[in-house]
Amino acid sequence: MPKFSSLSLEARMCGIAMLQLQTRGQKGNNVKLIIATIKPFKLEDVRVALTETGVRGMMVSEIKGFGAQSGHTEIYRGAEYTVNFVPKIKLEIVVAAAMADQVIETIQKTANTGKIGDGKIFVLDVAQAMRVRTGEMNEDAL
Repeated sequence: MPKFSSLSLEARMCGIAMLQLQTRGQKGNNVKLIIATIKPFKLEDVRVALTETGVRGMMVSEIKGFGAQSGHTEIYRGAEYTVNFVPKIKLEIVVAAAMADQVIETIQKTANTGKIGDGKIFVLDVAQAMRVRTGEMNEDAL
């Protein structure tokens, strides 16, 4: 009889541990990474609009790249030359999944000039996020 009880208790403990692991995994999936490339002169407008929607932080990088634009020709001191990589701004924003659609829509509306080279937006699932100072995890870390 004691052996059966210990197996039953062991099975219950294993089930609880599995449930905790599943819950942790689900919470991590509720966080999205939004990567957007925009024209440099639109950065401040996009930052203000995102702040108004509740975004509390973002990472910004100056990048160069090409897409449909595939560069352009410029004249400098009378000489014509081709610019193969166009300057852009890359935004990386981590938000709760519930906010992702609103953030994407805000970036799209604010960064849009209607001309080629307005940028792209990518959305990725974040497996895990941690605030370094406190150790808070996932949505709590945002």
